[in-house]
Amino acid sequence: MCIHKSYKVLIAYLLVGLSINSFSNELTLSEAEQLALDADFVVKQYNTKAESLNQIAIAAEQLPDPKARFGVMNIPVNSFDRSQEPMTQLQFGVQQAFPRGDTLHYKRLRTEDMADVDKAKALEQEKKVLRSLRNSYLDLFLNVKTEAILQQNRTLFTQLLDITQRQYAVGRDNQHDVLRAQLELALIDDRVAEIVGAKEISLAELSKWIGNDSAQRPLPETFPELSSFTNEKEIITNLNFHPMIRMEDAVINANEKNIKIAEEQYKPGWMIDLSYGQRSGSNLDGSSRDDFASAMVMVDLPFFTDKRQDKQLSARKLEHQASQFARTDRLLELKRQVEKEHANWVRLGKRLELYETRAVVDAEQNSESTLKAYQNDLTDFTTLMRARLTELNTQLDMLKIRIDRAKSQANLLYYTRETL
Repeated sequence: MCIHKSYKVLIAYLLVGLSINSFSNELTLSEAEQLALDADFVVKQYNTKAESLNQIAIAAEQLPDPKARFGVMNIPVNSFDRSQEPMTQLQFGVQQAFPRGDTLHYKRLRTEDMADVDKAKALEQEKKVLRSLRNSYLDLFLNVKTEAILQQNRTLFTQLLDITQRQYAVGRDNQHDVLRAQLELALIDDRVAEIVGAKEISLAELSKWIGNDSAQRPLPETFPELSSFTNEKEIITNLNFHPMIRMEDAVINANEKNIKIAEEQYKPGWMIDLSYGQRSGSNLDGSSRDDFASAMVMVDLPFFTDKRQDKQLSARKLEHQASQFARTDRLLELKRQVEKEHANWVRLGKRLELYETRAVVDAEQNSESTLKAYQNDLTDFTTLMRARLTELNTQLDMLKIRIDRAKSQANLLYYTRETL
């Protein structure tokens, strides 16, 4: 008895373990989202480019490298003797340029703004990945649940076929009812085959984001949960923080720095030249010739600005204005997209409520009452089959509406300030 009990306990533990493993192997939407973000190389690409530009920004603020000079001056060409003439020198020099005004400082800030553009692109890519992943996941969930509903109803239609065959055998039903039941069962099988094909396509689409091994994992029985949002007004208000708008803001900031750089070109640039000339030979009195040291300052003279500096500044201001127009247009387009998607989400919500509170319940009650009437010979088989098909189609329609509304919610989340 003790051994028998031990086996029972062992089997129970094994069953619980299998159940836990099966549950833990389920692919939840939140896990799929993280897998997709981890696997996306475009996000990594933009973040790496942003880091690269931040490094370039540091270099952009540094002074140009100094230039060294080395040469011989005033050497006689008849003898090439450095000690023959007093002006012959072996000269060493160094030059250092200082760009106009704060040009280097603004170049650094401009490069940092361009790094912000790539950072915004990375964030926008993350939102696009999440939107696409969620839609792919919901498509697969739809096909899996549709197949389950069809298989469930196939069992019911098989039972109906058995009923009509028995009724026909005892002479109650005619052959037409049997053929009709066989036809409807064949059509159910065709719909199952169609949805299996659609499921394979959605699996392939999901695999694109998270890999084939992860996509093949079973989905949970419960409906996927998405992040929520408050209302349409708040989404529109927060569009100023959307990565697409942050990208436009970074471009505007970079163009502002271009204006500053253009304004700095009205200031003089500087260059310092230091040189040392070493002389050989002796003076007439027998003393050694002195070496020479020189220092020069070269200055840019921006006197004629009408065809250069003025035009450059005007062009930079126009670029800045154009980028502001681009931001305004982008913001308006995002606002239109939000309004359109939110209206679709609200409409689907009303349809879903109608199906959940009335259509599905009425279809089930109609199907049950028609079956009882048919069993009591109060209605014909065609009416019964029509009631069963209506119930099936109502279930599938409600599932499709629920999925469509979830996909609409996923699309709206693209415009929110959602963070994982």
